[in-house]
Amino acid sequence: MVNISQKWQKKWEESKIFESNPDSRKKFFTTVAFPYPNSPFHLGHGRTYTTADIYARYMRMKGYNVLFPMGFHYTGTPIITMADDVAKGEKEVIDIFKNIYEIPPEDIPKLSDPLFMANYFKEDIKKAMKELGLSIDWRREFTTIDPEFSSFIVWQFNKLQQQGYIVKDTHPVGWCPVHHLPVGMHDTKGDVEPDIGEYVLIYFESE
Repeated sequence: MVNISQKWQKKWEESKIFESNPDSRKKFFTTVAFPYPNSPFHLGHGRTYTTADIYARYMRMKGYNVLFPMGFHYTGTPIITMADDVAKGEKEVIDIFKNIYEIPPEDIPKLSDPLFMANYFKEDIKKAMKELGLSIDWRREFTTIDPEFSSFIVWQFNKLQQQGYIVKDTHPVGWCPVHHLPVGMHDTKGDVEPDIGEYVLIYFESE
């Protein structure tokens, strides 16, 4: 089975059948949540991206010119948090990397650098996606720290603010005293909702 898969994947790559270029056909763009490259490709990834791939292939069969790019989510705290755990020598994380992910021991200390970690797992995920036969146009690969993507996000926020969907206000937020950043549930270990306490201040006159 592996040999058959490799044979056809090679033919697909050589014939560039998943590369989308402008032509007279109707256009169809498909995307899916970008993977966080802080771990290898796993079963959940397989389900998520196979679903998008099936739809992309279906639309091609209907005659559409389908654009299916792939991005990698470098921004956010999950990668930084895991890199910090490696830097601090957290046994649980290092054991997972060594015994479950089977990362070579000489590479583990390098994973304390968030960018190295993101690049390392991005290549693992990309390799798995190709082996799975996903019909992605790999010329369109990008990360969320690429200048073009960052500019797109800035443009989006400016547009939303101009249209009144984003307002500046004062309100309590979860706060990380280590990184000095607001945090949400997604940013915490174990996806725990930050606990925000409320206090009532009462002034008393002294005689």
